[in-house]
Amino acid sequence: MKLSGKKYKSKAEASRKLFLATYPDKSRFAESFRNLRINIHFSFMDKELKSLLITSSGQEEGKTTTSANLAYTISRAGKKVLIIDADMRKPSLSHIIHSQNSLGLSGLLSDTLSADVRSGSLSEFGVSDLLWLLLFQKRTGCLNLTEGDEKINIYFLQGELVDIQWLTRPEEKKMATLLLKNKVVTQEQIEQVLIRKENTGQKLGFILINMGFVKEEDLSGFINLHMIEGLRNALQFKSGKFSFNKLNDSHFAQPSFEPSNLNKLYRQVLIGEEEFFYLQKKIYSNIVKTNEENLFFLPSGPLPPNPAELLDSRRMSFLLSFFERRFDVLIIDSPPILPASDALILAPQTDGVVLIVKAGMTNRELVKKTVEKLQMAKANLIGVVLNQVDFKREAYYKYYSKYYGEKE
Repeated sequence: MKLSGKKYKSKAEASRKLFLATYPDKSRFAESFRNLRINIHFSFMDKELKSLLITSSGQEEGKTTTSANLAYTISRAGKKVLIIDADMRKPSLSHIIHSQNSLGLSGLLSDTLSADVRSGSLSEFGVSDLLWLLLFQKRTGCLNLTEGDEKINIYFLQGELVDIQWLTRPEEKKMATLLLKNKVVTQEQIEQVLIRKENTGQKLGFILINMGFVKEEDLSGFINLHMIEGLRNALQFKSGKFSFNKLNDSHFAQPSFEPSNLNKLYRQVLIGEEEFFYLQKKIYSNIVKTNEENLFFLPSGPLPPNPAELLDSRRMSFLLSFFERRFDVLIIDSPPILPASDALILAPQTDGVVLIVKAGMTNRELVKKTVEKLQMAKANLIGVVLNQVDFKREAYYKYYSKYYGEKE
């Protein structure tokens, strides 16, 4: 794909002319981006495009202009588009688009997702907010939730969900009752197990297996459903209070039977049932509405000392997932690949990568090396855009001149 472009004398001029709204619809520049949008659409015929990374081999190859105008062109097709300036080293978009008081991407990753969650109201922090914030901060302890007469404790080890106790679980939903109802154990066996549980503090499942009353494969399904039910009930809390109590890692050292990873269960079953009272409000307040319809912008934010670490984190994965569920398409402007690893970190987390190459400037071997790096990162490189082409030197110049006229 070939594009042409212009250099601007000032940031003010760049801001005014960044998007194609200032160009005639029949200009070669505008038509190039429509063709690029169509080509990308055909690259995703069998899969929905949600996120696209724009990068280059080196600096000043036109990826920022391409990111902005590709996003604009997609938004003109009725899609709700978010441009993310993920260049936290030498951001260009953030210097051109007025970003108001936005914390930007770096601020969301380092500040917003580090919010203190020692105690508070569940009307301010949703349970989903708390689960993710504790994960990001790698906290170890117990999250106490109360709403009316309901009480639930959720335990974390280095941020990972390890146990849930629905303290006010109705008798008919307790594990012992369900096992009896399904004739997995006898009344006598349950009585023995409950006595031992009271004396040792060990979990019911571990004791049942240890005493030879139940096989692991017969118990795992019951425990998984038991945990999911507790988590699902916790997610229904919309008021009440929470508090987080720190615990030592040694608290989780006692033997137990865990049939599967509770974090994995949560992501497999409960993603989509989440409501982010706190995070959604904070994240949305840092997104800039551009003057163009359906087009939004998240600036890079203050330059951090460790951009690669921020991008290679669960926090960044969460943000991308969060945005993908709330926007039709994400266009991510990233740093060039050869000077930094940032784009290679982000690339596997996106649906596709577009590589920008400046016509007549970039060394062929550098482009080849860039492509190899993307392949090693298992990125989906969907194509290369040849940027800043001098149409008057191309064979098809006469065709464009005849079809559209020479003036833009």
